[in-house]
Amino acid sequence: MRKIILIFLLTLSPLFAQYNEYNPDYNWLTIKGKHVRVHYHEEAERTARVVAKIADEVWEPITSLYQYEPETVDYIIKDIDDYSNGATYFFDNKIEIWASSLDFDLRGTHNWLRNVISHEFTHMVQIQSGLKLSRTLPVFYLQFLNYEDKRRPDILYGFPNFIASYPIPGINVPAWFAEGTAQYMRKEFGYDDWDTHRDMILRSYALENKLLTWNQMGVFEKTSLGNESVYNSGFALTRYISQKYGEDKLREVTHKLGKLTNFTIDAAFEDVLGKDGDEIYNEWSSYLKSDYIKRSADVLSNKVTGEIIASEGFGNFHPIYSSDGSKLLYISNKSNNYMSLSSLYLYDFATKKEKLIKSKVRSTSSFIPGTNKIVYAELSDDNPKWVNIHDLYVYDLDTEKETRLTHGLRANNPNVSHDGKKIVFIYQNDGTVNLGTVDIDGKNFKRLTFFEQGEQVFNPKFSADDSQIFFDFSLKENRDVARINVDGSGYELVTTSAADERNPFQTKDGKLYYSSDESGIFNIYSVDPTTKEKKQLTNVTGGAFMPSVNDKNEIAYAGYTATGYKIFVIGKDEQEKVDPSKKYSWINNPPLEGDKPNGDINKFDIVKLRNYDDTKTPDYTPEKYSGFFSKLSILPFIRYDNYSTFSSGLDRIKPGIYIASSDILNRYSIFGSASINRKLERDMFLQFDYRDKLPLLYNLGLRPEIGFELYSVSRGTNIDLDFGIDSTFIPPRVDYRIPAEVTYSLFEFDIVAKHKIFSEGTMLEGRFIFSQYSSELGSFILPESGNLLYPASSDKYYIGRGFQLKITHEEIVPTIDSDINPVGRKVELKFDYEFNRFNNENNYTVVDGILKPLYNDFRFPKLELNWKEYFHLGGDQTITAQFRGGTIFGPEVPDFFDFYLGGLIGMKSYPFYSVSGNELGWLNLTYRFPLFKNIDTRFGHLYLDKVYFSVYADYGNAWTGSFPGMKDFKKGIGGELRIKLNSFYLFPTSLFFNAAYAFDEFSKTVRGEVIKYGKEWNFYGGILFDFSF
Repeated sequence: MRKIILIFLLTLSPLFAQYNEYNPDYNWLTIKGKHVRVHYHEEAERTARVVAKIADEVWEPITSLYQYEPETVDYIIKDIDDYSNGATYFFDNKIEIWASSLDFDLRGTHNWLRNVISHEFTHMVQIQSGLKLSRTLPVFYLQFLNYEDKRRPDILYGFPNFIASYPIPGINVPAWFAEGTAQYMRKEFGYDDWDTHRDMILRSYALENKLLTWNQMGVFEKTSLGNESVYNSGFALTRYISQKYGEDKLREVTHKLGKLTNFTIDAAFEDVLGKDGDEIYNEWSSYLKSDYIKRSADVLSNKVTGEIIASEGFGNFHPIYSSDGSKLLYISNKSNNYMSLSSLYLYDFATKKEKLIKSKVRSTSSFIPGTNKIVYAELSDDNPKWVNIHDLYVYDLDTEKETRLTHGLRANNPNVSHDGKKIVFIYQNDGTVNLGTVDIDGKNFKRLTFFEQGEQVFNPKFSADDSQIFFDFSLKENRDVARINVDGSGYELVTTSAADERNPFQTKDGKLYYSSDESGIFNIYSVDPTTKEKKQLTNVTGGAFMPSVNDKNEIAYAGYTATGYKIFVIGKDEQEKVDPSKKYSWINNPPLEGDKPNGDINKFDIVKLRNYDDTKTPDYTPEKYSGFFSKLSILPFIRYDNYSTFSSGLDRIKPGIYIASSDILNRYSIFGSASINRKLERDMFLQFDYRDKLPLLYNLGLRPEIGFELYSVSRGTNIDLDFGIDSTFIPPRVDYRIPAEVTYSLFEFDIVAKHKIFSEGTMLEGRFIFSQYSSELGSFILPESGNLLYPASSDKYYIGRGFQLKITHEEIVPTIDSDINPVGRKVELKFDYEFNRFNNENNYTVVDGILKPLYNDFRFPKLELNWKEYFHLGGDQTITAQFRGGTIFGPEVPDFFDFYLGGLIGMKSYPFYSVSGNELGWLNLTYRFPLFKNIDTRFGHLYLDKVYFSVYADYGNAWTGSFPGMKDFKKGIGGELRIKLNSFYLFPTSLFFNAAYAFDEFSKTVRGEVIKYGKEWNFYGGILFDFSF
């Protein structure tokens, strides 16, 4: 019964899941603003104060646009990992902000906190204002469960063979509109304007006719470039709607999305704009294409780019020549779907071949002159607190060994001096980035800059003579090139124009090369130190960044195209072909260069909001953080639970609710579910998790997550009670037969402790389990005793106790197909020691006139291993090898404790209860491949993305006693169709249909009944949020 509840929990959408990470190593405090509470750890105090200030300042302008004001919003500020993001939990009224500023090669540079606070708060306001009901009731579920045929007389019903859970949400905002309006925030802020990076991405798509389709814009689940393109296209389309139809239409469309009968933005557009989504998209995209072609005409007539030497992948960055110019280091994501999975490569110009140097490197790299070694930064959790931070490493190309140089410095983007003695790098703390240096062995750290107010520095490079360091600098918008002496003196800005100027690189002759967007497109420029002559060296339609120059004045750079960043090399002769007059026609207020404002913005001091000074904040009084629980979320459902053949249709309908709430910091949380039908059959579950410090364990360096779980399940059935049995007849005769009802119940209480070990993906779980099974016979009337009423009676036939240790390891490669077609590994090793009391022989004794069961004690250890290995075959094809083995040590125990081999969660060729035993062994091989990908088709609120198919073979058995031999192992084959969809823009929807055939026929005798299995097909299916089975 407990397995059924656990299956029910898989029916919850991940949309309502939260990151359960809470790090108890930090002292958390709270400050309060007019509208917000800001919770932070001591190391992020500056960021927290600025956040409180900004959050109050942007509150009224944003709520005014949408004519909606949320309750007090809780902000959580983190500066624990080297990670930059913001996340809005609109049902919990909280926003998480990471203090580290965003340095993302697909976006321009803006003031991080001004941008992210306004962005995330717009999410909060816009989405809540467009809810159909309330944030307390975010979604309603329709659920269905069907079961295998019962067959065996000793079970109430078969195991599930079809499980469906489908949401009817109170929210249906397409991804492009949610992110487009969040980036739009209030246009007058200027915190996230249409910068040259955004224009670069959209322009490149438009010029090559590769814009995202209308359907693609509605959902994420893409590559890094694809997901960012949703942001980018959404921002552009939002601006278009605001400028053509009026800013107020953003609010009106949002409110119409909250209409009970509207489940697509097309319907909301029809209500507000009088046009459907395709019409709006077509007029916008047609305008974009013609406008970009016209404004890019001069550049296209004088396009000067050089030659692509690294084209695979969409994230190729940070090229750097070796001292003799024969080789080039660069970063690339290659075939990976995400930039976070980039690696370091070495390109040889002589052979035109490249070599993978180190996986999972995203930083700049640098040769150590006079050696065959490379320095780079790597993100690692190899530290006492298991936080993900950068440190410096050196790789020896001769020995192919890596050595760690620093520990806990948060050092990133290194560059080695030309004399090979020093390394300069950036490091961050509390939202501010500074420059530091260490010796080439990683020792003698020295801080060079002393920024304290959110300043950002990027891409440091030693000057040609090693006396200075050039770098990018930013405080508000865009970047300038700056320099500082190696002793920390003489800081100054080298460029101060309105353009974004970045990626400085100085050659031996003193020329400074850098990237600038002064023409509206990023190109490579050089400045002569003597004449101060500035010269444009590329003329591209995308963008040119990160120049590295060899002794022949050949420039290697990262160039943006419609398929992402590639590595280009441009020779000196071709650089001379650039005609600076052939430039892009930039417009300052795209796309239509005119606004139709909502009319409310003049109520606010926009001048003050634009000309902010966040070095000054109000006097907030910090308080020790005390628990703030989120409002209880209630998720109702109606479940059609088709387990009983004795029940009517109404009895199979089981309404219920999920409930969830957590402490704002996720120190503890509660989750529960309850459902009941007309016959009072129940499924109940309650879980409490505690993630804060446990004094004694914490002092030993242990930070377990403690949980308490309660299960209560009941099922009823009808039986016939026979009286006056005469067994001399075949079949036996009875004097009379009385129908009665029996209710079987499970109660279980678990105490759980979990702790990560060895790596992020490895978890050790300890569990104490107390459970009891009981049956209750309903009252009935004995006709031969004068219609005497026989009262209801109960029988507690099993009392179980056990300790369980479980190690789970999951290492799945992140890809856009990792759910439907994973690559990697999943391992579960479980050891149980049980000491149970079980009345397996139905023996009773009378004590004080009451019938008491006579229990037998069963004490035994058991071990189970479940190992899945997902192998990549090339392209989108995989082979999965799964092994499951289990054993119960010691003498044989009743089949109540058996391992079960078959069914939905096992060897599908055979029903769940058909093959069982004290021992188990099973091997499965599955070949999976795509039938269709990138389908990009929408049916109303459903978006169809991809379809996969798999074929598999099974070989396994379960037995009790001595090993029966391989000849008794069961064999089966099967196939599965997987369909990946998205519902209502936000809810992943996974359909699977499985058919399996059992080759081996066998029979089992249970309670005198012979049941045959095998030589038959078994069918399974489901509609869930992922492919859990």
